Amino acid sequence: MKTQNVQLPNPAPKKYWEDSRWAHEHSVEISERYPNQWIAILNKKVIAAGKDGSKVEKNGAEKAGDQEFVIFFAEKGIHIYGN
Repeated sequence: MKTQNVQLPNPAPKKYWEDSRWAHEHSVEISERYPNQWIAILNKKVIAAGKDGSKVEKNGAEKAGDQEFVIFFAEKGIHIYGN
């Protein structure tokens, strides 16, 4: 089997994974403060939050500059998702 040369993306930096782990470890507190909102996290701090994920991503990118940041949905309560 022949494979093509495929350029894989660079892995996320260590700080990204630390922020991701922090978000999950503090998800209860985050959900209390930002219920059912999208949040952007950088350096273990919330740098943007809101109901519109694309706006949160844009605001997070403006604040983070060229640093990678985590986007997290702070779900609170029971939700039923349907088709």
